Amino acid sequence: MMKTNPLPRFIQNAVEINIIGPCSIDSSTLNCSLPTLVIDGGINHQLALEQQFSLGDGDSSSDKLDLTLPTKKDMSDLSYALDQLLDKKRTLYIYGMIGERKDHEYINIGEAYNFSKRTDSIVKFDKNFLILPKGQNILNIYGEFSVITIDKALITIEGKARYTLDKETELFPLSSLGLSNIGDGEITLKSNSPLIIYTQGQSLT
Repeated sequence: MMKTNPLPRFIQNAVEINIIGPCSIDSSTLNCSLPTLVIDGGINHQLALEQQFSLGDGDSSSDKLDLTLPTKKDMSDLSYALDQLLDKKRTLYIYGMIGERKDHEYINIGEAYNFSKRTDSIVKFDKNFLILPKGQNILNIYGEFSVITIDKALITIEGKARYTLDKETELFPLSSLGLSNIGDGEITLKSNSPLIIYTQGQSLT
């Protein structure tokens, strides 16, 4: 029997979705008109969102949620939400999921990485982290950036980067090979696995 998706149609059908978590957020880049999933304590931000649906186990939320999950479960609230979105390629903008407990931060990034790997989706965390699907991706980067992978990957880096990789090069999980590059414009990255791009203090496009 097919499992029923508990999310409303405006979330299920969307190809661009905000996800709001409980950590502090910079809402300057938040598009409030996008369909938005609010994860547990994310509801405490009291954002003026046009279309939103909230879910979680209630351990950090001050208001009633649209969908209450069990407190005893083998996945996080974010992981549950991402599992409901696996049916298509999407772009996710995640706010308020990094910056506090390090174990939660690492796992949230890992869950988003696995989501990108399974769906070829793009996932952006706040301003600093961007998870790109496998294949070719073109970015405008100005300033310092790092390229990280969780799986072993074959990558190339071409364009306006101080350190390029014109031939396919192995990038091992959490390797320092991708650390502290400098961008000055359009950069093309190719990889057979998702890549995590990190910058300090700039918005990736």
